[in-house]
Amino acid sequence: MEALIALGVFGVVGTIIYLVFAPRAPIAEEVIQRRLETISSPRAESARIRLFDSEEETFWERVTNFFFGSKEIPANLSKAGTRLHQAGYRGARAIRIYWGLRIFLGLALGLTGLLLAFLMNAPMLDVLLLGGAAGAAGYMLPFLTVYRKASARVLEMREALPDTLDLIVICVEAGMGVDAALNRVGNEQNNQQLAIGEELLLATQEMQAGARRKEALIRMADRCGVEEIRGLVTFLTQTEEMGGSIARSLRVYAETMRDKRSQAAEEAARKAVIKLIFPLVFFILPAIFIILLGPAGLQLMKTLSDPLR
Repeated sequence: MEALIALGVFGVVGTIIYLVFAPRAPIAEEVIQRRLETISSPRAESARIRLFDSEEETFWERVTNFFFGSKEIPANLSKAGTRLHQAGYRGARAIRIYWGLRIFLGLALGLTGLLLAFLMNAPMLDVLLLGGAAGAAGYMLPFLTVYRKASARVLEMREALPDTLDLIVICVEAGMGVDAALNRVGNEQNNQQLAIGEELLLATQEMQAGARRKEALIRMADRCGVEEIRGLVTFLTQTEEMGGSIARSLRVYAETMRDKRSQAAEEAARKAVIKLIFPLVFFILPAIFIILLGPAGLQLMKTLSDPLR
């Protein structure tokens, strides 16, 4: 029982650390590195975004069809589509694959936990606890993975937005229309494997299919979940309706985004000093005290236990 409790505590702590620190990857450095690799490598033809390369039904879709049938997934379960899109998994098929994976892992790990508990001749309560914990872990693992990837991808789009706006401004000032500029920047950044390039390319494909620019950009903002992109769409719409200069407005908005990014970096740097207090007090200082005062304390205890010696 103690081993199960220790294993559960270790899993919870490891999951919390994984969720907190994994999305905080050095996004800016990765974006710059991908751009340098793209510039140094031969240029590839701009590819259109496709949802799936194969139309063959996957095993995970079969699992979902077994439980839900071929009908549409209920609305409360299809809400995961936004999070899946933010993580880079697009389309209705991604939702069915996601739920099939969650159901399969939950059942598989749950049955594995029950089997291990029976083989260890554990009490019935421990059998139920281990099976339930393993099943819950398998059911939540895809959710945690998608949540981590979505958080990292949203952070990447937020970090790359000011540079994207600068590129759009350059294209517009060079004489391109807004739609052509969005398409050009989307192609360039998609070739650099940037998430915001994929989203821009999807929006331009919607416009080429007949959607209005405002509607396509609003859908892009809803898919991305980045508040700065929502503000950009509103800003562009108001500028176009009022007849202002789009290039000048985009430049002002890009400078605002860059200032916000700098302020966020300064805020994070100031918070780091406070956050360092907790590991310093709970981990570093106790170790220093043990190293410095431990030998003296042992000697003092030995002297007080036998003062006449």
